[in-house]
Amino acid sequence: MKKGFTLAEVLITLGIVGIVAVLTIPAVMKNYKNRLYTAQLEKVYAQISDAATAVMNDEHVDNFYETTAGQANACSTDGQTCTAGIGYFLTKYFKSVKKDCVTGDDSCVAGTAVGSYQKISGANAGGFDENDYCIQTASGASICGKYVAAPNKCMSIAVDVNGQAEPNIVGRDVFAMDIHKDGSISDYNSNCADNNFGCNAEDCNNRNGTNVYTTSCGCLNSIIDAGWKMEY
Repeated sequence: MKKGFTLAEVLITLGIVGIVAVLTIPAVMKNYKNRLYTAQLEKVYAQISDAATAVMNDEHVDNFYETTAGQANACSTDGQTCTAGIGYFLTKYFKSVKKDCVTGDDSCVAGTAVGSYQKISGANAGGFDENDYCIQTASGASICGKYVAAPNKCMSIAVDVNGQAEPNIVGRDVFAMDIHKDGSISDYNSNCADNNFGCNAEDCNNRNGTNVYTTSCGCLNSIIDAGWKMEY
């Protein structure tokens, strides 16, 4: 009666296990990372929504753009103290470890230069806007904002859910959104108009531009439409 396995049989089995591991582990890791980025995005999305509601409640108005956050940006020379605008909104209503950090030695984003970020395809996705006011939150996310409709009618937010850390790819760890006057959040490019939800999900990673707002447009809607899943 045969007992146990021969050395050849053990080696063949180990070889098969190794091949299966090589083929499956990268996909498993990719899915894990995508779920992580999505969870981080959902958390920041909720924080932005809660912050918009909070500032309206604090100032007893029902229009976000009638709050102090909806005014022109007013910050100290070093950007650390803000009394109005995007800087005020981000520094007062978020727990930040860095302020005014879009550029400089203490930057909290990968960069403002063209090529700082990529699309999923590997193509250039631009960078953050050098005029953005940015913070890095205690959880490691970088949140930047700018006004895209004058005078101060639509605040757009770009988020890198893990700060400067890779992959720095729009639609993976970088997304953009708009804050509407009622405090609701839409994908970017809505101009904060009523019943405008920004770029279509199909636009995700299919838009060209020099900044991450434009090139990530549609990716937030894609994830929300899929039930907070990254299926692209």
